[in-house]
Amino acid sequence: MKLLSGALGSWRPRTALSPRIETGRLVLRPIEPIDAEAVATYLDDIEVARWLVRVPHPFTVEDATAFISQCCATSSLGTATTLGIVLRGDDRAIVRGIVALHSLDTRPEVGFWLGRPFWGNGLMSEAVEATLAWAYAELDVDAIVAGAFQGNVASLSIQARQGFEVIGMSRRPSLIEERLLDHVDTRLTRARHAARPWRP
Repeated sequence: MKLLSGALGSWRPRTALSPRIETGRLVLRPIEPIDAEAVATYLDDIEVARWLVRVPHPFTVEDATAFISQCCATSSLGTATTLGIVLRGDDRAIVRGIVALHSLDTRPEVGFWLGRPFWGNGLMSEAVEATLAWAYAELDVDAIVAGAFQGNVASLSIQARQGFEVIGMSRRPSLIEERLLDHVDTRLTRARHAARPWRP
């Protein structure tokens, strides 16, 4: 894995977060307004959107544009970074999903999704692993939380492989379901990440 541009010695308020990370198969780079059409395409898939908290259905290009604008704003404040997942060698550099770190000034949390055509190939695990490695190498955070709606086996499996531990259950709103759903809460501490038997 290569950490290219935008790495910081520690998290500081009002410092833009714009890392570019390369893995064996992926480039993770800050999401941009030009990504709106691709984001809309993949998030308009109910099988992707139903596992996410704040995603409406249908999901339009206008929704994607507003989402990206919000992501750019929090990145410029240094409180979050939202990275588009691009396949290496893709000349068009189209994002196929997203991995994001947010609430860095309060309770750091990672979230992620991948377009359905790319499921089952380990790409999301690769993206999450690289993002966590970057976060613990470059940011002053002691723990990162995550989780998933109960029943989202794929997401929870990815988290477990990265070393996340289940710390409890909560209820979170689903915009699509228009009700509260059971949510499995997980956490990965810096110490647990460092103690894992592999290194990125």
